[in-house]
Amino acid sequence: MDLPAEPQLRWILRHTALLLELGAEPVNGLVLPTGTFFPDKFDGSPQAVGALMKRVQGHAGLSDLDVELAIVTPQGEALKVSCASGACGGAGKLDVRLDRVRQRGPGAYTVGLQAGEVGNPVVLTTALVRATGAMFLHELDAYASVSADGREPFTDLAGVMLGFGVLLANGSYIYMKGCGGVQVHSATSMPVDEVTVALAVFCRLFDVPERAAMKHLELTPSEHFDEAYAWASSNASVVKMLRTDREGVDADRYALSPSRSWLARVLGVGKSKRPATPDEELAMLEREVSSSRPRNGSKVHDPERARKLAELRSLVDECVEETLPAMSSGREGAAP
Repeated sequence: MDLPAEPQLRWILRHTALLLELGAEPVNGLVLPTGTFFPDKFDGSPQAVGALMKRVQGHAGLSDLDVELAIVTPQGEALKVSCASGACGGAGKLDVRLDRVRQRGPGAYTVGLQAGEVGNPVVLTTALVRATGAMFLHELDAYASVSADGREPFTDLAGVMLGFGVLLANGSYIYMKGCGGVQVHSATSMPVDEVTVALAVFCRLFDVPERAAMKHLELTPSEHFDEAYAWASSNASVVKMLRTDREGVDADRYALSPSRSWLARVLGVGKSKRPATPDEELAMLEREVSSSRPRNGSKVHDPERARKLAELRSLVDECVEETLPAMSSGREGAAP
């Protein structure tokens, strides 16, 4: 999977540094689509949608905001739901051309939803997360720091930094069946490759294990995240700058490195322009392990080297079942 172009990578880094300065941090860590984070029963009713909105607010640390949902039918009729009380009632016609989030007063917002969005859990959750990111930015008057055409992706980025990156990544690439066959839709402004880069940066910033995010991602977002996390790991020093040197990030005083594989990063190699191939990685591993074998009955006395090799073998055990079959299939038909 290809990464976004470098200008987009720098945009993500620059605006992530801004969000960190504004205090965008996860209240409950990485929010996952599990019963642990969303224990409420969901039956599609307006009250259930209101409870879900309240749950998302809580994960973002925004439970104190007064939020009202306006669920709009295809005919333009709206049903308003108070997320605080669960009460609902008709509201007549609603101008659906308005932005999804409207401020009604200090700390009070109306969030618009299309009735069709309520029927798709991924679309609905993504919409509520984006609305929450928008309210967070409105409360800080942060949109004033972003160009008009950058405000929608900035909303996605805020959602990622508040801990909702997995939900947004899944919402950025949704397979839907229609009369013309399967189509891909996105409920985010940022495309899947950019959302997953933001998620990878989040994981590096807040020490979230790669697997914690990967196991809850759908197929395409997972493939993009795999490459994005390798890139973020290869640029760990730049990621650290997001907290410590926003001025340097804004001025582009850094160089970006290409992605290096997990094995190359563990061994501290592979900094050349071309990433190591699987054959080269296994050759490096073989040389490393061979050089560590005791000779003439002697024992290895370097505890740090032993620790590193133990860690390396553990990593190999995790992925060798996937790596070796792929390499073997590539050699089929080769001369012995």
